[in-house]
Amino acid sequence: MIPLKNNSRHILTLLVVIGAFCLMPLSMSVCVAEENPQFVEVSQPSVNYEAISGMVKNGSEVTISVALTNFSKEIEGDESELLFHSNLKELVWGISIDGTPKECKSPFTIDHRKVTEARITLTGQAPEVNKRTEEEIALLNITQKIKEEYPVICVKEYVTSEIIEDALSMWHEANETITKANEEITNAEEAGLNVAGAKESLVLAKEYLNNSQQLYNEGRSEDALEEANKAVDSAKEAEAKAGSAVGGRTLRNYAIIAVVVVIAIVAFVLLLQQRQRKRGVY
Repeated sequence: MIPLKNNSRHILTLLVVIGAFCLMPLSMSVCVAEENPQFVEVSQPSVNYEAISGMVKNGSEVTISVALTNFSKEIEGDESELLFHSNLKELVWGISIDGTPKECKSPFTIDHRKVTEARITLTGQAPEVNKRTEEEIALLNITQKIKEEYPVICVKEYVTSEIIEDALSMWHEANETITKANEEITNAEEAGLNVAGAKESLVLAKEYLNNSQQLYNEGRSEDALEEANKAVDSAKEAEAKAGSAVGGRTLRNYAIIAVVVVIAIVAFVLLLQQRQRKRGVY
């Protein structure tokens, strides 16, 4: 074993940040050095970890196993060195040569004339994070040194937590709700309605969302989630107030129409009765 060492501007910025997160690939990256097949062949690695939205959960245990076979017999000196690296914590490495466990050290010398299979295993702990990692971290990286170093395989993934993903998801919901509320307010204003209350709630929603972004950037994901929840509630309140104003106008219009219809009916009945009296019909 070896241990290895103005509100619109805020909203626009937030949308860019969220868009960047949404564009992040959520599947594990496995890079195999296909440009150097003459030196070694690499099996599909077995990678296990507790996942959140396809990413590694912070602090969770990660186990990896990969087999290297078909070591080239046509290299100078007949030997190469394998070098191991990982950004995981509390690392425990293992290696077996043709089924026999060996002491795992980096670099590890491989005799290409004798070795048929080298199986490397790794157990480690994902780092604790307070924001989703901006770049994938190396869970396992193996390079091979002959005269120079050549990449063999690199397994990478993002690290996150439930609270982080909840906060980011709530950002998305808040933005959608703010957009809907803004549309309702615009429609109501175009109809000449008073939407001052709805506008106040919308401004508050944007402030909460901006606060959430700042807290997230400070690594305070729980507080960021709380502010994002407030943003959603305020945006829904703004949407409801604007919708209520439109609905109130509609009800008033219906009431006026109903009164006009009643008046027309009464006038018609009175007119009919008057004509019947003139004809002597009672």
